[in-house]
Amino acid sequence: MNITEVIKDKIESNQTVLTEFESKQLLQEIGISVPVQKLTTSKEETISAAEEIGFPIVMKLMAEDVVHKSDTGAVKLNLKTKEDVDKAYDDLMSIPSQEEKKISVQKMADEPITELIIGMTTDPQFGPALMFGIGGILVELLEDVSFRIAPITEYDANEMIHEIKGFPILDGYRGKPKADIEAIVEVLMKISDLVTKHEEINEMDLNPVFIYDKGLICVDARIILKKD
Repeated sequence: MNITEVIKDKIESNQTVLTEFESKQLLQEIGISVPVQKLTTSKEETISAAEEIGFPIVMKLMAEDVVHKSDTGAVKLNLKTKEDVDKAYDDLMSIPSQEEKKISVQKMADEPITELIIGMTTDPQFGPALMFGIGGILVELLEDVSFRIAPITEYDANEMIHEIKGFPILDGYRGKPKADIEAIVEVLMKISDLVTKHEEINEMDLNPVFIYDKGLICVDARIILKKD
């Protein structure tokens, strides 16, 4: 996968939003872990993909006009059998959409220490700004996030992680394991590098990212390109 070509093709076909599936493919290309995923277009393909990936799995509806998937019921979690997949497929395909519908079949990720959000927005004056915080509902509730202008150094990345109020959650709070801080630093550096090299990227939203005592995995992602 050539990132430059993917971005160029999208812009030329007048599409500025990469689907979740495409966004995660791009992240994988720069060395960020994502769940094993397959894109399917029929019930038979979906069941076959689920069996190949191995239960439990997650199914998500991929359609250009369905953006907030959890609000519209377009995500089915922790499916453990062929029958679960069969029913979930019918449910997902019944969701209204004007666009072509596909299903993303993904490996269900293990329970994390906590969820993270890693993002990027374009500041009109300073250019790409990276964001880091504890993810899930907490990020909207507490607005506990840190920002840095890209490109960042490892020192900047460490500062971003340590300065949020929720840092104790990552540092073994109440006997939980300590999060792999080095893995977070690596992802922040990779995102910084990506958005510095590809100025066509306008926004990135990796939420949630599941963090563990060893490594992390990006469970959902959205990349938006600049219009011009």
